Amino acid sequence: MFFPYRARITLYRFPVITIVVSLLCLGLYTAQFLNKRALYESTVTYCKRQFDPEFRQALSRLAGTADVTNCTGLMLGLYFSKDEKADIGRLAKKIGHTPGVTNADQGSYYEEVLRDAYRDYRRTAPTDLTTRLWYAPESWSVPRMLSAAVAHGSWTHVVGNLLFFFAFAATVEILLGPILYVAVLIALAIGTHVVYSLAMFGHPQALPTLGLSGVVMGIIALFTYFLPRAQISCFLWLIIFFRRFALPAWLIASWYIGWDVYGQLTGDGNSGVNMVAHLSGAAIGLSIGMIFFRAKRHWAQELVEEKD
Repeated sequence: MFFPYRARITLYRFPVITIVVSLLCLGLYTAQFLNKRALYESTVTYCKRQFDPEFRQALSRLAGTADVTNCTGLMLGLYFSKDEKADIGRLAKKIGHTPGVTNADQGSYYEEVLRDAYRDYRRTAPTDLTTRLWYAPESWSVPRMLSAAVAHGSWTHVVGNLLFFFAFAATVEILLGPILYVAVLIALAIGTHVVYSLAMFGHPQALPTLGLSGVVMGIIALFTYFLPRAQISCFLWLIIFFRRFALPAWLIASWYIGWDVYGQLTGDGNSGVNMVAHLSGAAIGLSIGMIFFRAKRHWAQELVEEKD
């Protein structure tokens, strides 16, 4: 495991906005985590009290047994389906013949049974917070672009992003000042999602996205534009081997951008990592520096004091 965690630069001001963004991400994912647990517990509670004989028969034919585990899996699968009506129809077709129900009618019969059970389940199931925050590329929703940037999919996702974010963003905040810094963060959040929508335009299986990764890559690129030779403290952990060391910003940026390019060119799109957001974030961050902050680059080194 390799992570950069701090720029070896003495900051003359406290990076308030960087801290606030980090706390927002952590607080929001805590809410997502608790909501996800509440949704699961609600589903289990529903399945424990589900004694409808027709539904239990349908579940037995689908999964072998009408136990709580199979019921929970079925309901959560439908809950997170992009088209639960179509999925219910497909599930109904998989169920075998029921005594007393003709072959012509069995599909519609089981479809109605599953639909009624799922409708009853949704009356008590809490709304999933993550799906309210993520960004669907076909939506072009600016509020969702912003909310998705600070929402995450797991604890490792949010903590990993924030380690990278703080290592570079604290210095960028001091260099730009609060107003320009916030503007850059918003531009990166919107820009990376716009590029993702364009890249996924017309794609039949375009997935929703969430996470700060695109913004982080943009901040890394902008930091490197300002201070390419600044040393970044890193740690390397390989089971029993642990070491701290420093690398120049340009080398770290080159490594991660190069790795993303390789992943985009050779991957099958099923890695779970939004390479489009990573690469577009880096491109947008570098472009912002070159277009708007060229003058700041000349005095950036004088503005900060590097540690030995």
